[in-house]
Amino acid sequence: MSKIVTFGEIMLRISPEDGYRLFTDGRARLCYGGSEANVAALCAQLGVDAAFVTRLPDNAAGDGAVRHLRQLSVDVSGIVRGGDRLGVYYYEKGAGVRPAQCVYDRKGSSFACSSYEDYDVDGMFSHADHFHLSGITPALSGKMPDICLRLIREAKERGLTVSYDLNHRTKLWNACENRSVTETLLPYTDVFIANMYQCNEVLNLGVDTSSEERACIAVCREIMKRYGTKTVALTVRKTFSADRNGFYGMTFDKENALFSRKYETGIVDRVGSGDAFDAAFISSVIKGYDLQTAVEYGAAAAVLKHSIEGDVAYLTEDEIKNAANGGDGRVSR
Repeated sequence: MSKIVTFGEIMLRISPEDGYRLFTDGRARLCYGGSEANVAALCAQLGVDAAFVTRLPDNAAGDGAVRHLRQLSVDVSGIVRGGDRLGVYYYEKGAGVRPAQCVYDRKGSSFACSSYEDYDVDGMFSHADHFHLSGITPALSGKMPDICLRLIREAKERGLTVSYDLNHRTKLWNACENRSVTETLLPYTDVFIANMYQCNEVLNLGVDTSSEERACIAVCREIMKRYGTKTVALTVRKTFSADRNGFYGMTFDKENALFSRKYETGIVDRVGSGDAFDAAFISSVIKGYDLQTAVEYGAAAAVLKHSIEGDVAYLTEDEIKNAANGGDGRVSR
């Protein structure tokens, strides 16, 4: 069985109950989440052996994160314990024209303060075939870009396939800072995933986006030309309101542009939808599915995640396949 290893930070998420604002009276919901952890969790549910590597404090908060991952069948043997605190983020859902809000409290976290020497690289990549991380991770501290680059190089030297999601977060760094780091990582990346508009802006590609589908093709071609990336997968999101979005994905097989079904979806919780796309797309590639199936499953998983509370997409492949084949949400009896 193929094995994927993901590397990043898992945090505690604190959210007010629906309809309430952050830091006001009312009950709060707690869950764990983080981009690479979310990817590992869905990969495991889709039948791919998945491991998550991070550094957690040796306290009850860290123990809870480990239990969360174990319950989802994620291999946690590579998790390092140490440091002072678990990263936290506060998330307020939007409604109508009021956008969702995210407040980070992750500075000085155990993971952000970790070093390359903290991790057992031999153990991390033992029996692994695929390595995944996102642009959130190198943004977390001054040392993280070098850690990510060293891990990606090590993965490539060992023959692993490397995937990287641009995952730009303006509250962590600006586009220029992201671009300078991403351009050091992309030459070692086999599968690059990004939001089309975000990718065009952060990497300063200069693509005319007035025609959306043509822009997707142009962005893919430019990424392949500049960095030699074998596979590029893009997502496109249209925000009609905080409660309703449009979404689709596309990829490029060097000859043909492959677009997924286009969706319009209501939103229970949109956090983690991009991670669901990553996991379903990557899992499909690992399983040997063709790229058209991979992008269809990626988009379907992302849209289904909008209907699920919390960071993790709790999904089966049958549910994803049904949505990709035109599922309409009717009750299954």
